[in-house]
Amino acid sequence: MSDATILDTSWLLELYQVPRDSKPQRHEHVLKQAKEAAQGRMYVTVPVLFEVASHIVRVRNGHHRRSLIRKFREHLRTSLRDAVPWTVARDPQNDILLRAEDLIKLADRFAEESGAGYSLANISIIDLKQWLQRRQLNVRILTFNQQLQAYAS
Repeated sequence: MSDATILDTSWLLELYQVPRDSKPQRHEHVLKQAKEAAQGRMYVTVPVLFEVASHIVRVRNGHHRRSLIRKFREHLRTSLRDAVPWTVARDPQNDILLRAEDLIKLADRFAEESGAGYSLANISIIDLKQWLQRRQLNVRILTFNQQLQAYAS
């Protein structure tokens, strides 16, 4: 078991079963992973939240889209208030979700490492994993993204 688990966009899309961005055959596995990860601490970065929201708003069925939005919104609210179901990664010194300096650092890294598939969300996940590991935590990333697989465990 990991002390900390970071959730990627691809994994959250599977958890929420976002049409066209998830595969039904993965859902049971994702639920099992969620249950295991919940025994430790789960983290989501702000860029991942923006990516997930961007996918949700593209759901064609209006009823289903609004249902996903409500669920996502509730998870965000409880995460910010109670750290459940996950903790939204924030600057530990300033208790801020995303400072301008953080965004600039991400943009700089994005420019340097902008290989295929390395999004701002991916870079934020890699940075968070390194930060948590420096605090002596055993960290894993739940992802279906090929580029992040190399950093996953």
